[in-house]
This record gives sequence, C-alpha cells and structure tokens, in this order.
Amino acid sequence: MPKSITFAHCLMGHAPFRRASFFYAYVGMWLHLLIGTGLLALSGARDWLSIFAALVVGSFCAGLALYGLLTKTRRLLLNIGAYAASIARAFSTDPVVITCFIAGLIAALVSSYSILAAEYGHYQRECHRQPVPLPASMTLLLGAVIVLLCAYGLLAS
Repeated sequence: MPKSITFAHCLMGHAPFRRASFFYAYVGMWLHLLIGTGLLALSGARDWLSIFAALVVGSFCAGLALYGLLTKTRRLLLNIGAYAASIARAFSTDPVVITCFIAGLIAALVSSYSILAAEYGHYQRECHRQPVPLPASMTLLLGAVIVLLCAYGLLAS
C-alpha cells in the first residue's frame, strides 16, 4: 500500500531534490523575519512591539510577493504594496499609514487564502483524484477576520 502524501508535504515539496515554490516563499518569509528581528534588536528602538508587529506582517507580505514571482502570478505582486505599507507602519503612526497598513493586511489575507485554496485543489486532484474545496469553516473564519480588520481600520482612522 503506497504511503499517502499529506497537504503539508505537498506544499513544501516531498521529493528530496524537488522543492515547491511554496517552500522557497516560506523560507524567504522566515529569513526576512529573522534578519529584520536581528536588526530591530540591534537598533535599540523604544516602540519595538509595534515595529515587530509591522515586521511580521511585512515578512508575510514579502513571502507572498516572492511566491507570486516564483509562480509568475501577477496578481500576487499586489503584496509589494502591502509590504511597503507595513514598512511605513513600522516608522510612522499617522492615521493614513495605519489605514493603508490595515488595507495591506486584508489584501495579504485574501492572497494567502487564494493561494491555499488553489494549492489544496491541486493536492486533492493529484493525490485523491477528486477536487474538494477548502472547508467552509476556513472561508467563514477568514471572512470574519477581514470584517473585524475593516471595522478596526474604520475606527482607528
């Protein structure tokens, strides 16, 4: 009986010498976060918690943009703007910057959902020969998070 491949193995690449684009984007995201955290620790910034939060979102957006470059998906390059908004948020607390940051975060969440939904569909077709969409609970949870972020963005500005 052949061993089945899990969704995580499919995303990261299951062959020793063949890695999926998701793997390189994931590594790029963590590398960006580690280097940025090191620079933040060396900088001696006073408001390090809000800068770190913006750095985490920026690393996430950088990983999404890298995935868009690797897969030649132009719509994911929108996350370059979300990355710029998160970097601007690290250095400014202006209400316009915070609103742009929240809009960038919403764009990043929608992009990540579209990536995972597409990859899950590929996984289902390759491994199980039947396309099954993401569970409805994932869609509802992401929708609730986006509504809460929109409300926070409206209240913050």
